[in-house]
Amino acid sequence: MAYSRSKIWLLRLGYLYAYPLEIGVSRANAGAIVRADVDRWIECIGLPELNELGPYARFCYLASALREFRSLLHYRIRAAPTVIRAVLKVVYRGEPTLILEADSIGPGLFIQHGYATLVSAESIGSNCWINQNASVGYSSKGRPTLGDDVTVGPGAVVTGPIMLHDGCRIGPNAVVFRDVEPATTMLAGPTVARKSSNDQ
Repeated sequence: MAYSRSKIWLLRLGYLYAYPLEIGVSRANAGAIVRADVDRWIECIGLPELNELGPYARFCYLASALREFRSLLHYRIRAAPTVIRAVLKVVYRGEPTLILEADSIGPGLFIQHGYATLVSAESIGSNCWINQNASVGYSSKGRPTLGDDVTVGPGAVVTGPIMLHDGCRIGPNAVVFRDVEPATTMLAGPTVARKSSNDQ
């Protein structure tokens, strides 16, 4: 990738800016899962120039540019010492309207935009995708579990102790309060479920 002098300085500043976050990741022993997150985010963003960056440069870009990525990082470094976590939360603010709670989150969770988004789940599998304005959370009986490769679209509501099985997709503004079978797409409106075209 060709850089002008000013771009090189910006990249170097990004390296310095993100370095304390890298220390937090290291202290939490979260390096492997954060690397998987970074690779997934770069893949989902889909800009060729980002693919040309090295692993640390990719991390620096995401940590510097995207508050929703910083929110995921704060989740990943929960095992770091309390003082380190507290300082990093103040200095590196995440998306303030994104709530991210789960007993476990697999590698590669991609959060697109992330504003006005509530995610409170028992667990979230690998390579899931959650859009803005989505609500995944409690009913009076419990909260959802998300399998691998699950997509939750913008404005969707997923509630209760239900299971979103591997590969299912929840469309924009859909409301889901029952289990969703693997590779099924749930849509808002009269037609609420169909098999993914990939499996037909």
